Amino acid sequence: MFPLRMRPRLNGFHTGGLVLSGLWSATYALTSRLHLDSDEDTERKARLRTVRTTQASALAKEKSLDQFSLARNELHTALRNDDSNNPIEDDHAEAILPVPSGFWSFFAVLDGHSGWETSAWLRENLIPATSGALADIYQAHRPPAPSDARPLPASAEIDQSIKDTFKRLDDDIVHRAVEQVFAAGTRTAAARLLAPAYAGSCALLAFYDSHTRVLRAALAGDSRAVLGRRTVDARGRPAYAVHVLTVEQDGHNPAEEYRLNAQHPGEAVVVNGRVLGMGPSRAFGDALFKWTRDVQWKLKQSFLGRTPRANVKTPPYLTAEPEVTSFEVEPGDFLILATDGLWECLSSREAVGLVGLWLESQKGPLPQSDTSSVMPKDLPVLIEDDEDAPVEESTVRHRQWGAEKRFANADGNAATHLLRNALGGADQDLTAAILSLRSPRSRTFIDDITAVVVFFGDNPGPPSKD
Repeated sequence: MFPLRMRPRLNGFHTGGLVLSGLWSATYALTSRLHLDSDEDTERKARLRTVRTTQASALAKEKSLDQFSLARNELHTALRNDDSNNPIEDDHAEAILPVPSGFWSFFAVLDGHSGWETSAWLRENLIPATSGALADIYQAHRPPAPSDARPLPASAEIDQSIKDTFKRLDDDIVHRAVEQVFAAGTRTAAARLLAPAYAGSCALLAFYDSHTRVLRAALAGDSRAVLGRRTVDARGRPAYAVHVLTVEQDGHNPAEEYRLNAQHPGEAVVVNGRVLGMGPSRAFGDALFKWTRDVQWKLKQSFLGRTPRANVKTPPYLTAEPEVTSFEVEPGDFLILATDGLWECLSSREAVGLVGLWLESQKGPLPQSDTSSVMPKDLPVLIEDDEDAPVEESTVRHRQWGAEKRFANADGNAATHLLRNALGGADQDLTAAILSLRSPRSRTFIDDITAVVVFFGDNPGPPSKD
């Protein structure tokens, strides 16, 4: 089996009402390798890298955001320094924060484009800003005297706080930064401050409150959150139900197309599923679709800015306001967060079925015939027969590759298990070929992929048969 060795980021973290029994994350970058934050020794990390140590160090330094980071140091986030796409444009962050009622858990996947700067800025700031805003509204509902009662903000108030935080952060990236440039009056300041504005990033943030057991997913862009729940099929065999928590916001989404056409009547904003040539219809940064034309001309004339696009007539076109959905978590559930690169290769049902297959194998070795090659129809996923069942998504990459989907179960890391199967699975020749491609040719065949898998349970480890 093609070797992809990954390790868990954390395991068995108690979060009050439920145990967060595992968090696994992995990233496929266009340097023909998979990467996971881990506690491996430096010598082993050096052996795994596909670039020289000095080159990797330079790229890690290049991706530093010290000059414009607003992150609060007291909050722990799990960061990754990677080297892809000169460097990779994806990013992710996680934080588990103690609160009086238990724990708040945050997980974010950030799909950058046109550069890495926006996703890296969000890696540092999205979770601290959101947790701070939520703490403010929870504090406002604190009773004046000690009490056993724990009044909670209304669900709509929590959702609105998350939405307002996303919009406020995007305003910092796009508008506050340009105000600082005009005040400074130097090209050096413009190059430093406007990097996150010129680049862009989708953002998917999951927020779990262990006290209420409510999971919220906030999406701006085309990433996806999917929850799997253990049940049994019609034959009484273990199977996993699929709950898609988000809907991609892009030019193929009829609601987004309607919204954009209503805001910009008479303009051809969405053409062939693209928003002025862009994929997502919501994103952070991407200031060339948000700044007024006057601002863009000022930047062009004095601060090494770009010529305004001819089709950008009545900005803003993109927004960072997310759609927020809620779902009550039960013991044994698991959550998959991933950038669109994964969903170009796997459907939601396939992803849930693959994690289900991985979970079943953790209870004990499966027969060799069950792990060497698994067809999509054989995954332990519940297939709904009613007409209200979600429509199965179409995936494009295997058709592009001219390959049949054949899955494998060979990894100790659930997120790496997903990535392996997105990139060929049991077809080791296909996996090896994809991992051998170099940028820029690799971009034709595969996107950057970041995946995070979170497990919930009353006891650490896989859910029991009950």
